[in-house]
Amino acid sequence: MPPRTAISTSDSGGIQRGASGTISTSAFKVRAGQREFERGVDVHRICGLIARRQYGKTTIAARIALKKMMRTAGHTVIFGSAKLSLGREIVRKEAEVIQKSIAILTQMAAQAKTLLRPTDDRGQSLADVSADDFAEIFEAQRLEFRLWHSDSIYSRTKVVALNTSTVGETGDLITDEVGRVKNFKEVCEAIDPIIASNPDFRWLLTTTPPPDDTHYSFELLAPPVGLDLPINPRGNWYRSDMGIWVLRLTANDAFADGVPLYDNDTGKPQSPQEARAKANDKDAFDRNYGCLFVVGGTSACGLVLLDTAQTRGIGQCRLFQIEDDSDFEAATLWLIDHLGPGKVGLGWDTATTTSATANPNGFSVMEAQGTDRIVRAVFVWKTADPEVAFKRASGIVAAVERRREGGRARRLCLDATNERYFAILAKKALRAEIPVELVIGSETVELPGQEPMTQKQYLGGQLVAELEDNHLWLPPERYLREDFRLVRKEKGMFVCEPDSNGRHGDTFDGTKLALKALKSSEGAWTAEALKRVVMGKRAIGLS
Repeated sequence: MPPRTAISTSDSGGIQRGASGTISTSAFKVRAGQREFERGVDVHRICGLIARRQYGKTTIAARIALKKMMRTAGHTVIFGSAKLSLGREIVRKEAEVIQKSIAILTQMAAQAKTLLRPTDDRGQSLADVSADDFAEIFEAQRLEFRLWHSDSIYSRTKVVALNTSTVGETGDLITDEVGRVKNFKEVCEAIDPIIASNPDFRWLLTTTPPPDDTHYSFELLAPPVGLDLPINPRGNWYRSDMGIWVLRLTANDAFADGVPLYDNDTGKPQSPQEARAKANDKDAFDRNYGCLFVVGGTSACGLVLLDTAQTRGIGQCRLFQIEDDSDFEAATLWLIDHLGPGKVGLGWDTATTTSATANPNGFSVMEAQGTDRIVRAVFVWKTADPEVAFKRASGIVAAVERRREGGRARRLCLDATNERYFAILAKKALRAEIPVELVIGSETVELPGQEPMTQKQYLGGQLVAELEDNHLWLPPERYLREDFRLVRKEKGMFVCEPDSNGRHGDTFDGTKLALKALKSSEGAWTAEALKRVVMGKRAIGLS
């Protein structure tokens, strides 16, 4: 039986075995930032690496996986990558990285007289597998590396294409290029219970910033707004707003460590500043080499603008997720205490189902103070009982009327695009308490000098304009931020795909309807109409 041998990697980049000294190898030339990330992995159970393109993120992730395999007998590391979607050539590059790891382990095993068997899950040897064969095995999701500690105990790294169906096994997780993973939020939800089940498990996330600022990795890993991160060969650690420790390594950091960029034409080394000056797409350069989380993408609501509006709403605005009558009562009491004397508009995006993935109701209370539009409260609930929905809507109307000064809300605008029958019933139930206007999003709005547009497009544009003009105050809860960010602008249209919890921009829609309720004059007497009525009465002797 081969002896059990404790093997670990040294901080210098070589590999050491017990008291036998270090086995030098050039397969991993460890950079200062890579070494710093290795150190951070031993401190933080969950951490991220945001690094410039071609810095060696996958290489250092593979090295960390091997270290854990060597340290812990019987341990599993799941290495999940999005690179399958980026093409076979990238898979081949990953294969070459892991094959270098096999070479290191083979050398170590020979000197330690330890058995090394790199095999797939059918027990077939990978010692002589070509890069193309390796890629085919990867694509079939059958790849395992086994490090045998004895003839019956082994540690393994299992390489999988990163999606919700492949991250169910327990162990450490290394998720590579997460900024390009589709449905990444759902992947995170699948991973979280695994990490929570054992304090020894680790979760590493490596990527460059995603090109789409609505991608979940953007919010998960972006640095706090205004954080100063100076040039440092080892990179800079920060804690994201969502609590993840992240090491950022930009092209400037790498350049300070002696890692240049090379001119596309001459091939000569150049500084990041020189490379950026020549770049045609500055945003792409800033993401890929400056590691900046560039706000833009296709989200209708910019992240910085939302952050400003939500910061303004701290202590002044709230989002309430209503589960029962006691939640609702507490929410309305808060609303009464915090409403000012300004005009109030109410907006209700209705829903009449309660399943886990069903859209919730979004009911917004917006107060006008000068040019400011203060979304004092947003109520979110699910119910299939119309009477419950009517009772809650009535309760919000009554709460506004009970404020210290200012009186009743101006009107309630209610979405009737899909829930037409329910909307008609709601109008009948509430019309004695407040003017109710039914809004059909598919109806056409014609404005002088402009192309016709739908109500959905028109009202969404008005709300985004208030946000961009810095007039909005919004509840600071993350639920609202994520829901607003689901709304995207495509070819002038507002579109939204539901997330895994059924959210569908419902708080955005409720808020745009509340804005309409503040501005709408439908059903109101105009001066000209009133004049015609008065003149008509005089003509028939009634005045």
